[in-house]
Amino acid sequence: MTTLQSGRPGWPVMAMIAAVLAGAVVVGVGPRLEQRDARAQTLAQATGPKRVRVASVRAGDEAHELTLPASSTPIRQSTLYSKSTGFVRRYLVELGDSVKAGQVLAEIEAPETDEEIRLARARLTEARANVGIHQTTSDRTRTLAGSGAVSRQEADDALALANSADALVATRKADLKRLQALRGYQQIVAPFDGVVTRRLVDSGALVGPAAAGGAPLYELADVSKLRVLVDVPDSHAADVRIGNPAELFSPRDPARTVKGVVTRTSGVLETRTRTLRVEIEVPGDEAVLPGSFVYARLQVPRARPVPTIPASALVVRKEGTLVAKVAEGAVTLVPVKLGRDFGKEIEVLEGVAAGDEVVLQPPDTLESGQAVEVVPTVG
Repeated sequence: MTTLQSGRPGWPVMAMIAAVLAGAVVVGVGPRLEQRDARAQTLAQATGPKRVRVASVRAGDEAHELTLPASSTPIRQSTLYSKSTGFVRRYLVELGDSVKAGQVLAEIEAPETDEEIRLARARLTEARANVGIHQTTSDRTRTLAGSGAVSRQEADDALALANSADALVATRKADLKRLQALRGYQQIVAPFDGVVTRRLVDSGALVGPAAAGGAPLYELADVSKLRVLVDVPDSHAADVRIGNPAELFSPRDPARTVKGVVTRTSGVLETRTRTLRVEIEVPGDEAVLPGSFVYARLQVPRARPVPTIPASALVVRKEGTLVAKVAEGAVTLVPVKLGRDFGKEIEVLEGVAAGDEVVLQPPDTLESGQAVEVVPTVG
């Protein structure tokens, strides 16, 4: 009776101990199982295909856009001097006036030229009068020489004097025309249609030829068209052709553009800057003032379109710059020659072709021949 009473309370205690031991076993085995699964997964990843994201190499654009600094100048401009030395009698146009070709801009006073013209006319009249006298003498002497009254030598001398008189008349005429031409230069005329951009003298100023140190009178510009000068870098120079379209805009108003076309190129690179001088003609427009700093936007067709890749596809190692191409589930590291850098994209001159798949953000452990599994790119 006593034994049975003492044994009943022992069963709950033993059950509790068993439950605690079972829980301890579960708690201890669970983490080890998770560690084993993680090790198995890591081993599978190390020995199995590498999961990578890829992007296709984009075909290069048939044309590209260049925006370069440029300067605009009038299509024609000239500084006007007086061919004849003298004083400004009066000027007929002012700064900003529009003029036509042949229009008189100023008059030069040169009294000595007028006197020289009068002297040249008097000498011409004298020479013409002497021609008649010498010709009559020559005819008479030739007749006398035929009858033996005078020698043949005297007849020849008289003929020579007559010929000299004719030549002197021609010389006097030429001298008179030269002086009249100089007097014509006393009127300063516009060589082309344009606008007076500077008036540099006042009435009474002494002017003369530029070679003699004379002062200029006017600066004239034809602004119906503008010539825009652009220096194209060596990397793009070979693609620029006469006839390429262009747009001009001023930094003060970028939204307002003027359309033009490439009309000339120098054909050679400037040795100091390695640039090609290009001329663009545009209509004269208030959006682009002559002499202003502007930007030229050129639409340049590419002789050979260059493929581009995402910048994140580059691998830089001691071997150089590489990309990881993916084909048939395996990766190949190939060296590349880079072109222009657009930030998110980079041109590749050599190494890949349009349509190739390249690994994005390739890990440092990636090697040629390694198997890969392409993961779809989100977005």
